[in-house]
Amino acid sequence: MKIVDQGCVFDATTAPPNQRSCSFTDIATLSDGRILICFRAGSSKDSADENLIIRQSDDGGRTWNTIGGGFEGVVEGTPGGWRHGAITELEPGGLIGCFCWFDRSDPNRPLANPQTQGTLPSRIFIMDSVDSGRRWINRRELNVSPFEGVATTGAVLRLADGTLGLPAEAWKSYNDTRPGKHRALLWLSHDAGRSFARSVTTAHDPSGRFLYWDQRLSVDPDTGRLIVLYWTHDRSAGQDANVHLGWGSPCGKIWTNPEDAGFAGQISSPLALGNGRVVAVYVHRHFPPTLRAVLSEDFGKTWDVAHQLVFYESAAGQESGIGDKRDFGEYWADMNLWNFGHPEAVRLPGGDILIAFYAGDAKAMSIRWVRIQV
Repeated sequence: MKIVDQGCVFDATTAPPNQRSCSFTDIATLSDGRILICFRAGSSKDSADENLIIRQSDDGGRTWNTIGGGFEGVVEGTPGGWRHGAITELEPGGLIGCFCWFDRSDPNRPLANPQTQGTLPSRIFIMDSVDSGRRWINRRELNVSPFEGVATTGAVLRLADGTLGLPAEAWKSYNDTRPGKHRALLWLSHDAGRSFARSVTTAHDPSGRFLYWDQRLSVDPDTGRLIVLYWTHDRSAGQDANVHLGWGSPCGKIWTNPEDAGFAGQISSPLALGNGRVVAVYVHRHFPPTLRAVLSEDFGKTWDVAHQLVFYESAAGQESGIGDKRDFGEYWADMNLWNFGHPEAVRLPGGDILIAFYAGDAKAMSIRWVRIQV
């Protein structure tokens, strides 16, 4: 693997104050060759003014322009912020998006309660676009009952039989003092995304010791099988465990138990290339803090860590809270101090891989891209 080009999607250093802290990238390719990147922007990593920006490139990522400048924050009379958005093309020019909104009616409340670690009330909305992402219509809400503390973790997937899958995760509500038991979920739609009626659990530890956060999924173009990677945290150890992975049936209803992928990291995004090949782009927050790409030739059973590619190196030094045992509340606070992450990858028509991520410093975090050959 090698880097062939790189650049900037959105320069936060010159942006207005409410767009200086960017993160939570998602990337999509369209049938006409255009690339869309949706990301969260705010005045800080945890601010009530958060909203979404959609940028478009029609030249393979070399230049970008904004086609979506955010949604109305007030939903049914309640002030809020849009924290994550992800887009999928279902037919030429026709897109489906899943968007996660958090209640910010009290702008002084952080996303996670410092006492309970529960998260602010959230709502997930599905919307459509018939003009390649400029306008979004047909807003409908995902019924997440009986789960609480639910947030999206990626774009809608088209499964082998045409079913659509919406990935999300459930935690606990803001004032819930009980130990949280995390659950990674996939909501399924059999009516082209008009409704997502059934959820399937992809990973869950009933004991609550292991938390399988931020699942990222990909569909094998040959077999339809799914592969998923999890940022895995061991609450007993007070540290991250290695990245874990699992496999799902083509229908999205049957999942293997998570197992150690064999490398240390946090958010890890797989991209199935066919013929058993999968490239994973992931956050390596242990020293030296970097973003990396690693290849598997056997659909995730083994990974060629010896020849992985570092495509971003942080200049900030040791990351906060990494390497030491941390109280769980401290760990949530550490997340607001990290200055790079959330890599997402797509395959371009010529075969190269385009990766989007956020990176910067405490003053400004921009959205960047890098193109690699595999």
